[in-house]
Formats: sequence, C-alpha cells, structure tokens
Amino acid sequence: MKVAFPVKKNKGLESIIDDHFGVSEIFLIVDLKTRKLELKENRKLSDEGPTCKIGVFKKEDRVDAVVTRCMGDGSQRSLMSSNIKVYQARKNTILENLKLFEKDELKLFHIFDFCQTKKNKKEGGCGHHH
Repeated sequence: MKVAFPVKKNKGLESIIDDHFGVSEIFLIVDLKTRKLELKENRKLSDEGPTCKIGVFKKEDRVDAVVTRCMGDGSQRSLMSSNIKVYQARKNTILENLKLFEKDELKLFHIFDFCQTKKNKKEGGCGHHH
C-alpha cells in the first residue's frame, strides 16, 4: 500500500505536512511495505493547459491513500473517482501520522470535513478560500 502526504519541504519522514493539499507543490509517497519514499510534484501546478481535469497522481503512481490537513471538494472528487481514500492528519510530520495510520487511528474525511463547508479555522476549516 502507498500513502501520499502533501509536504512543504522534503525532509523524509520528518517532513511537515502542508496545510492544504491542492496547492502543495510536492508530495511524498510512502510504500508501507518497503518504507521507500518517492517524491512527486503536484501535476496540477506543473502541467500546462486546463487543470480541472488533471488528477494529482497518475495511475502508475499506485497511490492508495492520502493523509492531509485540509482539502477542497475538487481534489476530493478527483481522488474519490480514482478510488484513493483520504484521511485527516492529526499530527505535524509524516512519521507521526504514519504511526497513527498504521494503528488505524486516523479518520477518513467525510464530505462535511472538506474546506468548502468550513471557510475559517474557528469552524475547523483551513482558512483558505476556494
């Protein structure tokens, strides 16, 4: 199984999870079986042309799940259509969240957890406007 994390800067398993999935420039993908790390650029930011139909990951990336703090509904729909599960990060680093993920202690995002329903941090959202 492969799990992807949006990160601000590549520091391996000590990388801090980026606050917002859709505008994260890079993702670290962790293979849970081998613990191998793979760095991927956000295709939505690097590809030219219309980005509304571009998924963040290619099929050959074989990403099974994503752990993130916040996500808009467009990214959520794109991942769901690719059968990629989305979990809510509870800690700052990949390693901390990976431990929780492996113990099945991260909850799946529900449609009402996404940014579009909670525009400000006070309500539990990310504070970004989509």
